[in-house]
Amino acid sequence: MRDRNRGRGVPAARSPQPSQITEAVRELLASPSLSAQILQHAAEHLTRIRPTEPLTLAGWGRALARADAQILTGYPPAIAQSASCRAMAALDSVMWATSRTRGEWALCLTAAASTL
Repeated sequence: MRDRNRGRGVPAARSPQPSQITEAVRELLASPSLSAQILQHAAEHLTRIRPTEPLTLAGWGRALARADAQILTGYPPAIAQSASCRAMAALDSVMWATSRTRGEWALCLTAAASTL
């Protein structure tokens, strides 16, 4: 087909190349949600520090505070609060019913993170 303005053939239509925005969206969708990242980071902390000891309330608080600080720093308060609430909602009530070691809790947190 001839281009009326240029007087020569129009190049064949090519498949569109993915733009930087498209690639960024694909990468964003492939990465875990903020909620999942919070649980994963807390699980890594519990695994790293005394995994065979029982998880105390103070230990849980420290793991969660470190995860919040590491993952949510820089996000607006509404996004950070929503991610934290979703992370806590993903925890099953059965997890709280029995006392577990820090390592067992880490496994539970990792499993919960995979559901988000």
